[in-house]
Amino acid sequence: MTQAILCGVSSLIRPDLLVAARGSWLVPGPPRLLDADLSAAPEAALPYLRELVEEFAWRADLLVIGSTDIAALYGPAVPPLRIARRLRASGGGAVLLRCPAPSGAVVSVLICDDPSGRVRADGPADILFGLAVTPTTSQLQAALTRESVPLDATGWLDLADKANAT
Repeated sequence: MTQAILCGVSSLIRPDLLVAARGSWLVPGPPRLLDADLSAAPEAALPYLRELVEEFAWRADLLVIGSTDIAALYGPAVPPLRIARRLRASGGGAVLLRCPAPSGAVVSVLICDDPSGRVRADGPADILFGLAVTPTTSQLQAALTRESVPLDATGWLDLADKANAT
């Protein structure tokens, strides 16, 4: 089984890691997981990291991004779901949008292919699923390594369940 490639966007500030990530991102075969957690990123790097998130999102099998990361990259007035759907539309993978709940827990919205495979009349060919829990990035990486990349919503939900159970 091929190890899933995990790319943390904050590490891409280092030129050597950026070159290595770009090279591994082009290798066909292994699942690609982009973690857009910006908690370790300096504020001055945010415009640069925004470009990198958009560059790497188009080839990611799964993009994990938080609503706070979206606010940091695109501004607090932009709805996080709009950006998450746009990033998903730029590539062929799924997006897991982490959202803090009023209770303090973290819930997620999984944005992935419509199981029917048809473009819906009311918008893009994706559907949204609310997840009560959010698997960690390492759990998702392990699940992507064990499983093949899901092709539809049922597969992504199954992968999220397996990752959360790890």
